[in-house]
Amino acid sequence: MLTNLWYVAEWSATVKDKPVKARLLGQNLVLFRDKSGQVNCLSDICIHRGGSLSNGWTTERDCVACPYHGWEFDAEGKVQFIPSRGEGSDVPDRARIDAYPVEERYGMIWVFMGDLPAEERYPIPPFPEFDDRENWRPVEAEFTWNADVSRVVENGIDIAHTSFVHPGFGYREMADKNHMVKMQRDEYSGSSSCVLYPPPMKGNAGLMRFARKDKAETHVHPAFYLSGHCVRLHIQVNSWMEMIIFDANSPVDENTTRSFVVQVRNFFKWGMFDKGSVKRTLKVFREDAAIVEALSPHYLPQSLEAEVSVEQDKFMGAWRRVLRTHIEEKGWKIDSKAMAPYLDEKVFTVASPGRRANPHLRWALDPVPLVPPLGQPLNVVPDVEDKQA
Repeated sequence: MLTNLWYVAEWSATVKDKPVKARLLGQNLVLFRDKSGQVNCLSDICIHRGGSLSNGWTTERDCVACPYHGWEFDAEGKVQFIPSRGEGSDVPDRARIDAYPVEERYGMIWVFMGDLPAEERYPIPPFPEFDDRENWRPVEAEFTWNADVSRVVENGIDIAHTSFVHPGFGYREMADKNHMVKMQRDEYSGSSSCVLYPPPMKGNAGLMRFARKDKAETHVHPAFYLSGHCVRLHIQVNSWMEMIIFDANSPVDENTTRSFVVQVRNFFKWGMFDKGSVKRTLKVFREDAAIVEALSPHYLPQSLEAEVSVEQDKFMGAWRRVLRTHIEEKGWKIDSKAMAPYLDEKVFTVASPGRRANPHLRWALDPVPLVPPLGQPLNVVPDVEDKQA
C-alpha cells in the first residue's frame, strides 16, 4: 500500500449531515461536511481516550465531536473545544490529529493520503466524459474484492485474459489474434491500444447483437493511473458506439480492495437501459474476482522476473515498473510488518500535510513506518511511549 496518493474514500452522495466512517490503507477515517458543504477528512480517533469520531456528530463550530467526552475537532484536525474544561479554556497545542486534503470529483470523495505539498502531488486522473452529459450517460457501481489492490489494477489492464475469463468478450481460439498496437508510460500512468475479436454483444433487449458482428475487429484502450489506482477502459464497440469504464480501486487494507466504478456510454442514453449496464459491469467484476482472489502469491510481485512472461504482458510490466519506482526510489510503501508487533497496542496514522508543516509538535500518534528506499537503513518503530498532554 502506497502513501502520498489520492484515493477514493466514499461516494459523494453518502456523506450528508452526519459523520461517515471510511477506511483506506488500513487506516480508519472520518468524513464530514461543514456548513459550506465542503467534505473534510480526519483520522477517526480522538487522541483523548481513543473514541471513534465517526460515531459522533457535527457541531456549530464546524467540528466533529467525539461521542465519548465531546471533544470537538475542526477541519484541520485541531481540538477547538474540551467540554470538561468549559468555554474559553485553553486547548493543548498537541491536541490534534491528522487531517487530509479532500476533492470531490466524478461523484466520488478523493482523499490525499500523505504529507506532500499540493504542488508535488500527482493529479487526480482525468475523466472529462463524466461531466459531458449531452454526449455520455453515466451509471455507478461498486465492488469489493478479497484481494491486493495491485493485483486488481493489473487484472483491469490485462487484455489477454478476456479470451478465457469473460465469455462475453472473447473466444479462446482468438487468443493469438488479440494484440496490442501501441503503449506508453510516464512516471505515474500508462496507456495502450489493443485490437480484440470478441463475440456479438448481448443485452438491452437484444438490440446490442446488431452493434457488432461476430469476431469483428474491436479497438480497446486500457489505461492505469497511480493516483486512485485507477483503471480506465475505453471500448470502441463500432464506428459510433463507445463506452468507458472508469474504476478507482481503493486499498481498504492489504487484503481488501473497494472499487468505485463509473461506466459512461454514448448510446442508448435513456434511463431504462441503466440497470442492464450495471448488471453486465458487475458480472464482469465477479468473473474477474473468481480468478484474482485465488492468485498466488497474494501480493503482486514487483517485477516480471518472478514469473514467466511473454510479449503480451508488456503493459502489465509497465504497471509494475511504476509501482517499483515509488517503492524502491521514493519510499512510499507502508511497512506493515514493522507495525504488526504493535497490533491492538498502538495506533499509527498516515502522516498528513499538517504534520509536515508542524514538525516541532509532539504529536500523540506516530506516523506509519515506510519501507525505506534502496540503500537506506530499515525502519525501527519506536516503543510504546507515555504521551500524556
